Amino acid sequence: DKESGQYLLSGMGELHLEVTAYRMQEAGLKVKMSKPIVIYRETISHDYKGQPVMGKSPNKHNRLWVTVEKLSEEVIEAIKTGKINEMQSRDERQKILMKEFGWSAEDARNVIAIEGTNILVNRIKGRQYVEEVLDHIKSGFRDAVNTGVLAKEPMYGIKVNLEDVLIHEDPVHRGPAQILPMTWRPIWGAFLLSDPKLLEPILSFECKVPNEFVSSVISLLQKRRGRILDMVNEEDMVIVKAELPVAESFGIADELRSSTQGRAFWATQFSRWAPVPESMQADVIRQIRERKGLPPMPPRPEEFCEEE
Repeated sequence: DKESGQYLLSGMGELHLEVTAYRMQEAGLKVKMSKPIVIYRETISHDYKGQPVMGKSPNKHNRLWVTVEKLSEEVIEAIKTGKINEMQSRDERQKILMKEFGWSAEDARNVIAIEGTNILVNRIKGRQYVEEVLDHIKSGFRDAVNTGVLAKEPMYGIKVNLEDVLIHEDPVHRGPAQILPMTWRPIWGAFLLSDPKLLEPILSFECKVPNEFVSSVISLLQKRRGRILDMVNEEDMVIVKAELPVAESFGIADELRSSTQGRAFWATQFSRWAPVPESMQADVIRQIRERKGLPPMPPRPEEFCEEE
């Protein structure tokens, strides 16, 4: 991390990180580890419903209007698996988006960038100098979705539509320093006006435990916001299948060992992203922002929505 000077170590879970740190120390490296950090995602609850949000370049000579929509889970999955990607031909991508996901021919044909699980669509028609600034607009889109406005976490499943643009004829007035802020500001403004929410990573959890310890495992999961999905009997053992937020998983290994006398066998893996409970969201956003050295409260939409 260039800003903090820290090295960020990522892994599949707390144990994975602990083993890696131990091996680093064995190799003679002196390392000081922070507590594990949970990575979140930012999304919207519904499509933006108002007039397109306008962004102006800092010199006020250029304007861009955008709207945002929520991508379906099916489209998000297609992006994750590479079925839809930026490198494929325009015709191939258009065909998939129209036939399999019901997109209009216009939107499907005019996808111009894909970043993470987010898509940029160019709906602009009949405007001059658009091609000259399109690469800068794409860069502004990538900046906007990689560092979301709620807590500087990546956006998830957002479709950004470029609705209209006015570009200055003189190239001096339309460089990246002008076009990038003109792009990310209205994207953030429209995002904040679409009931934004934070998504947290959820683990699938499977535990094989003797009958007499099942209640201990269930109560342990429930106090950590876990959700029991299924229980299967196997002779004198029970397989407990559940979901557990990553944020609540730290320290669970020690608790499981002590509450089952070391007789539980379990495994976890990433399952999905799910909304942070409403009652916790503001507090989680504040904690993330403070950890990143940001003001505790997210910006308001009007800070990014320009007036004519």
